[in-house]
Amino acid sequence: MRVLVFAVLFAVSACTPPDNRVSQTSDGSPPTYWTFDKAAPALRLASCSEDDLFESASNLALLASEVERGPQTAQANQLQGMTFAGAWHLTADDPDFGGLSGLDTLADGSLLAISDAGTWVWIGLDPLTGAPDGIASIGSMRRADGTLPPSKRHMDAEGLAVKDGLALVSFEQVHRIEAFALDKCGQGARAALVTTLPKRISGKRIRANKGAEALSLSKTLNIGFETKTRHGSPSTSLLEDGTLGQSNFVERGDAFSKTGADTLDTLHVNLYRAYDPVRGNRIKVDVFEGGVAIATAHLRPPLPVDNFEGIAFGSSPEGQTRIWMISDDNFNESQRTLLFAFDLE
Repeated sequence: MRVLVFAVLFAVSACTPPDNRVSQTSDGSPPTYWTFDKAAPALRLASCSEDDLFESASNLALLASEVERGPQTAQANQLQGMTFAGAWHLTADDPDFGGLSGLDTLADGSLLAISDAGTWVWIGLDPLTGAPDGIASIGSMRRADGTLPPSKRHMDAEGLAVKDGLALVSFEQVHRIEAFALDKCGQGARAALVTTLPKRISGKRIRANKGAEALSLSKTLNIGFETKTRHGSPSTSLLEDGTLGQSNFVERGDAFSKTGADTLDTLHVNLYRAYDPVRGNRIKVDVFEGGVAIATAHLRPPLPVDNFEGIAFGSSPEGQTRIWMISDDNFNESQRTLLFAFDLE
């Protein structure tokens, strides 16, 4: 019954314009979508040649302090289809730590986060408890020529999707998607261009800080934009020629913009954020299985909440499907880097 109720609610809230059809080529045939398996070999070679050496990231002394998860009654009211499994406040003395805006789970179960200041942050997890174990490292992203970026504008990383050691990253300011062969070269991996992104999406100009915040990999590369149109936050997929397919829209309220997404087999999760000076941050999370809504969360007081931008599927020590979320503190002392864990029921 719960799935049926969610499906009805989400069908009402989804807002798809009548002309939102699948893109077609000039001869009327369906477009050819970009695929990871086809594109990955060339991207790996461009990012890390056979002669390049692996460069390790620097050790990071990461402290994870448990955070109160809020009243049980609020959790029951604001979480449906998932349980609040863990909450930690992450801190480190390194001045480059912070601003974490993208997240994914690596093959060994640990987490990889990216900063909107152009850094990688690897976060170790205790396999017995699922909690951060304090073993972490940090490194700087490299441009295509192997140099460090001169300013944040050049490496304003937002969305992250990792497969087989190849990290795909979307950037704002200079809107694009690049790949990094982390498994072959570590933090020495050079940026290999996947595609440049257009200056407009669904007829709306993309502002410098309202770009492709959400990346997820299924059969192709899926891209979600923070920019809002009258239909909601647009999501699309990458075509083989580097252009974007037709946009899909999900409306989660006028104030909410899409900031994160991930895909695991038939599961898909979307992360939406809203903010105003009076109510502060509010977060909505929607989980779908095979296109049917199965779980949702609305984070607002009295539950802990901050500026969450990264989300990823993982696994709990007991084998349940876990959803990880991480917040961007904007390098602001009044905000926190929070790491949350939710287990699907």
